[in-house]
Amino acid sequence: MNQVKAAAATLAIALCFSAAAFGAASSVATASHSGGGVTVKATYHTPQPPNELRFEVQLDTHSVNLDGYDLQNLALLRDAGGKTYRPVNVEAKGSGHHRDAVVVFPQPPGGPQHVELVIKDIGGVNERILRFQIS
Repeated sequence: MNQVKAAAATLAIALCFSAAAFGAASSVATASHSGGGVTVKATYHTPQPPNELRFEVQLDTHSVNLDGYDLQNLALLRDAGGKTYRPVNVEAKGSGHHRDAVVVFPQPPGGPQHVELVIKDIGGVNERILRFQIS
């Protein structure tokens, strides 16, 4: 019976350490901006596939029809040096007052840095800047 308890305790400890290690290997950062009746929320997940950054973007409103907004043309990424990048892919879904998209950018050179996801001209707001630390 003592061996079963010892084995169970060892397993429980191993699971705790593996869960902590898994959490340390993957981080999530979320930023949002509200204005003009529209909330833009973006989430960056690490690690990413090599050479690209992916952001999950949610547009939410109760007063603006979001169907006319194309994130392929309205989103850009600005690196720490001020260089901007256009999306290489946008996978959008939803309509009306709730839109979701995965916006993919090329990985800026230079390693870990602060970047800005810029969403332009939605709900009368000229520029929404969402800041992230990438690694």
